Amino acid sequence: MNRTQSQFARLLEVDRHIRTGRYPNCLTFAKEWEVSQKTVQRDMDFLKDQLHAPLKYDREKKGFYYTNQNWFLPSLSLSEGDLFALFVASKALEQYRGTPIAKELERVFAKLTGMLPDKLSLRPELIYSRFSFSAPPAKPVDGKIWACVVRGLLTQTKVKISYRSMEATAAKERLLSPYHIANLQGEWYVFGHSDVDGEIRQFALPRIQKAKLADQHFDLPDDFDAEKLLANTFGRFVISAEVHDVRLLFDAEVAPWVLERQWHPKQRAIIQPDGKVELSFPATGINEVFRWVLAWGHHVKILAPEQLQKLQRDEVLQMAKEFENANAHRAGTAP
Repeated sequence: MNRTQSQFARLLEVDRHIRTGRYPNCLTFAKEWEVSQKTVQRDMDFLKDQLHAPLKYDREKKGFYYTNQNWFLPSLSLSEGDLFALFVASKALEQYRGTPIAKELERVFAKLTGMLPDKLSLRPELIYSRFSFSAPPAKPVDGKIWACVVRGLLTQTKVKISYRSMEATAAKERLLSPYHIANLQGEWYVFGHSDVDGEIRQFALPRIQKAKLADQHFDLPDDFDAEKLLANTFGRFVISAEVHDVRLLFDAEVAPWVLERQWHPKQRAIIQPDGKVELSFPATGINEVFRWVLAWGHHVKILAPEQLQKLQRDEVLQMAKEFENANAHRAGTAP
């Protein structure tokens, strides 16, 4: 480790110099550690202001000393398990690479690792080379917009946003009271009251084109419950006037893959005598359920609701029509 980059290591050495009566000062310590005098001065200020060290400067001996020898640096005690969790967590940040929160967490992890001692029983490079993480591709979030919305959420201040929905061709100005931010399958969303709709809405943070704090305070409703709001979510779509009771029957061939994962927090799985599995759960995003069901092909039968059955039937008929047209075109008989 490059010791000039570890403030914790420098503080330990300053503390040792002081306790052994060497009376270190900014000039001598800066030369020893090959850093600037300003860096050492910041370290001394950190000792006094943040760690409340009884630090004084002796003009005759031209160095620092403690007025109370019973004061000690706060210790950083990490077990091998702690280090393992730390490095795996830092590696897991890759799934949010490019988002503002990842940059902030990387900064925190860098600060933590910079405080670690030089000798470790667990080598970080071993963890980095043996673990990897991946996630669905996510749309980038503008850092300034992220910071503005988060500040509005934490201070309960309304935010003026320019938002373009998926269906709209142009952005619309709104006054948003941000209640909650959630990451759903890699995408960031903010939930809050919109003055345009007069109700709680879901907004994709990457689709917010402009954001500015308004000089208006809002109160979080007593009945707002983020956990309840997200309880019936399947995929990324949350806000819906209707909750559908989904019932699916998977054949025995794919049953093991269906049973080994939790697809929904409220799912129920019933194993049939013939090895088939009936999976049921409530869901608000029926279109997302539909796209997921299509991925299973002929291995799944939709038992309910009728709306989901109709979506599947229409899609299969359209696919069959496209397939026939493609075959006719290859055979030279297309109209």
